[in-house]
Amino acid sequence: MPPLGLALLMWGLAAAFYLFGFFQRVTPAALAQELAQELAPTATALGWLSATYFYCYAVMQLPAGLLADRFGPRRLFIAATAAAVAGTLLFAWAETFAAAAVGRGIIGAAAAVGWIGMLKLAAHWFSPQKFASVSGLSLAVGTLGAVLAGFPLRLLSDEFGWRTVVAGSAGFAAILLIGMVFVLRDDPVDRGYRSWAPAPQTNDALAKMSIRQSVQALPIKDLTLLCLGQTAVTGSMVMMAGLWGVPFLTTVFEVGSRTAVALTSLITVGFAAGSLIFGPWSDRIGRRKKPLLTGTFCVFIGYVTLASGLTLSSLWMTAILLWMIGIASGSMVVSFAYGKDLVGGHRTATITALVNLSVTLGSLGLQPLFGIILDWRWDGLIVEGVRRYDTPAFQWGFAATALWLGLAAIAQWKTRDAITATKTRESAPRAG
Repeated sequence: MPPLGLALLMWGLAAAFYLFGFFQRVTPAALAQELAQELAPTATALGWLSATYFYCYAVMQLPAGLLADRFGPRRLFIAATAAAVAGTLLFAWAETFAAAAVGRGIIGAAAAVGWIGMLKLAAHWFSPQKFASVSGLSLAVGTLGAVLAGFPLRLLSDEFGWRTVVAGSAGFAAILLIGMVFVLRDDPVDRGYRSWAPAPQTNDALAKMSIRQSVQALPIKDLTLLCLGQTAVTGSMVMMAGLWGVPFLTTVFEVGSRTAVALTSLITVGFAAGSLIFGPWSDRIGRRKKPLLTGTFCVFIGYVTLASGLTLSSLWMTAILLWMIGIASGSMVVSFAYGKDLVGGHRTATITALVNLSVTLGSLGLQPLFGIILDWRWDGLIVEGVRRYDTPAFQWGFAATALWLGLAAIAQWKTRDAITATKTRESAPRAG
């Protein structure tokens, strides 16, 4: 088996790209005021600008998974990192909504490789008994990018201007590209070690099937329910942490943008912590459904509470609630191990892409939906050239989010439980 240090290096390069993608994913939250003034004057327009990332991210999910299984993640990471540099520079220099949306779209399409490729590498470089735990750690590292896109981005943007800071982030991606080219490898076999990936077996029908045939042989009902359940949890987290959390806090509690950004970052901090809780919990009990359902239900309760207004009399009670919602949202990391177990560990990147697509559909749907609800409830007030929405408008948005989460919880409950494949089908590494 490969040395732990080498495995961590390979995983770390992929995790760094995922961190960059997560940073770009939620930058509109910290920059909402500037984007509204320069590029997107209404809540609906701002929602669509932010969601452009997710639309292109979603479109690229299944192609990225299929290509990663076919050609390996290294080639995809190199191409995606180069594209991300170009898209980030276009977004930073954009003078129109259309140009900014194209830049965001390119970044989103490139970032689609990050999570899929990272878990593909993890399946080759780490023991399968640790897959959910490594997934949780991966999500935590990526979420650090969202934290950096919070208060640090706000602080640097106030000092140097948002365009300069966003353009500067492209330099980080350019440095990362060099590492992808010269260091990253798809499998321990490329370094002379044994691989942890499941070996193709001639008596395994799924392994011998074509892509079309293997898709037909998948447990469609359970995968469908699993994916439907994942449309809401991460979508609601990204909706708040990635866009509407800052306007909500500045409007309802009349705090400054820096304070609002810092408090909104509690969601992503909780998300990272939750992934480190739910992933190991799932590995320890050898089950996926219980941790996943627990997290989904807790997020549902959180948004019901926000919609009811019970915590809106206290900024700190609301901040604590947002942090708890973030922790519960971290349960989504178990869904990737869940999907992997349902298909016995084969076509890991493709299944990861399928589950991640469902996660993304929630993100791209909830952000503009929330903006549409705000515009629907807008009373005509404009402050410093930007629309200002009242508290009931946000509560209507939270109520719609809670409804979506309730339906997701039902789908998770209906999904068949599965004993982790690591205990039955992937217990030993294969030789190169």
